[in-house]
Amino acid sequence: MASEPRPLLQGAAVHLWLAERGDPADDRVLGAEERARAARLQQPADRALFVLAHAVLRELLARYTGEPAADLPLSTGAHGKPRLPPGSHDDLRFNLSHSGDAVLVALARGRDLGVDVEVVRPHDDLDAVAAQVFADDERAAIAAAGERRLDAFYALWTRKEACVKAWGRGLGIPLRAFSVLQSGGSGIVCPDNDAASRLSCRSVAMPAGYAAAVAVSGEPGDLVCRRWRAPA
Repeated sequence: MASEPRPLLQGAAVHLWLAERGDPADDRVLGAEERARAARLQQPADRALFVLAHAVLRELLARYTGEPAADLPLSTGAHGKPRLPPGSHDDLRFNLSHSGDAVLVALARGRDLGVDVEVVRPHDDLDAVAAQVFADDERAAIAAAGERRLDAFYALWTRKEACVKAWGRGLGIPLRAFSVLQSGGSGIVCPDNDAASRLSCRSVAMPAGYAAAVAVSGEPGDLVCRRWRAPA
């Protein structure tokens, strides 16, 4: 049987893959640490989604690198961000998010990136939460959204999370200290004012009931969205 061709990922492109609960995935490809983390999850639904997410991630990385999924040497950076060995596989980088029944995997070459997906759930204390995590212009945008305030909240929240994950500096970044509402195409800069941290961030179309965003260092580049299918 002919092997599946590797996806072509070149230049500034970003590839985004969506998987959903119930999709087949081979949990045998998980590493020992991933199995241990899954075992610590008490809710079966949470455990199943975690296993799906990390199995899909490994299967995708196998497609892009040509290495067996179970043999990929995944590690974590200083703040716990998963990665391949720095500079390996043409500097392939990735990020993973999962929520509800959805899994998103983002991939790029030579560029920091972050992705976030969230189930859109009503909030009784929407304004209180917004006051804690959003900059002034972001809160104003939510207030101006009227009946679509909840959608605006999650659109900004997923962008915020995607940026924090792209910077890869853990939870030490104050969320109110930066805004994801880009102006003049200048991009989003980390609160430490490191110009090298400048990101492009955008929302991503998702099935009803979900919000998602992806952030990547430098220019936005082409975004290619694909639906996960297990290998034949």
